[in-house]
Amino acid sequence: MILISDLYGLNYPNMDLPIFSDNLKSSASWVASLESERKSWGDALAERGDAIRDSMHRVQLDQVVQPGLSYDEARLIRSMKLVSTWSSDAESGFSHERLIELHRALIGATDDEVVIRKTEPAPLNAMHDPAPAILVPRMLDNAFDWFGAQSFGELHPVEQSSVVFLRLLDLHPFETGMELTALLAAGYYTQRAGLPPLVIYSDEATRERYRQAVEAAFRMLTQPLVEFFAEMLARAMRDGLKDAP
Repeated sequence: MILISDLYGLNYPNMDLPIFSDNLKSSASWVASLESERKSWGDALAERGDAIRDSMHRVQLDQVVQPGLSYDEARLIRSMKLVSTWSSDAESGFSHERLIELHRALIGATDDEVVIRKTEPAPLNAMHDPAPAILVPRMLDNAFDWFGAQSFGELHPVEQSSVVFLRLLDLHPFETGMELTALLAAGYYTQRAGLPPLVIYSDEATRERYRQAVEAAFRMLTQPLVEFFAEMLARAMRDGLKDAP
């Protein structure tokens, strides 16, 4: 049983996974659908690794949508490649420090620039209650402890990425670029399993389904977000293979 106190790390260290309940279980339908695309993707990655990864980064670039924000393309590519490189050495893991490095690369901050927010952000939706700024560093440390737990490692990579994405959105550690940083970070967990990075397609129908899935996840109904990410990964694999030289 998951308690609200677990969500905010109040039972640490004897706690279960955050933002996770009995509704988040592997569905045979989305797992089977993903696996049907995964074999072709894995074979192509083994034969044409660099070309496939470059094609996937182009798909990512084409689909980045951040209303009201703009990103330097070179910084965005560098950020994508950082995560891809880290995922190829899964033993080193993805840490709090790497999250900071990723965000600095994305926004062009210097190594000594403080990027963790000091102010209180606006909620992402009616169900979002962002952590107080003063607690964010400690809660990030707790979150990454959770992401290294044995029980987390037993989840399907799509479930892992969903938990990470939602937890980072929930904590909202950065003032700008939060959604994209969370998406790139969550994509580490799919890429280390041989899947593509996470991509949210930019057409309005898909974006609306994404918004609904995130809002449901903040109500502890996480399965729609898992299924949405699985669908996005399957679509990305098809597009990545189609566009690769």
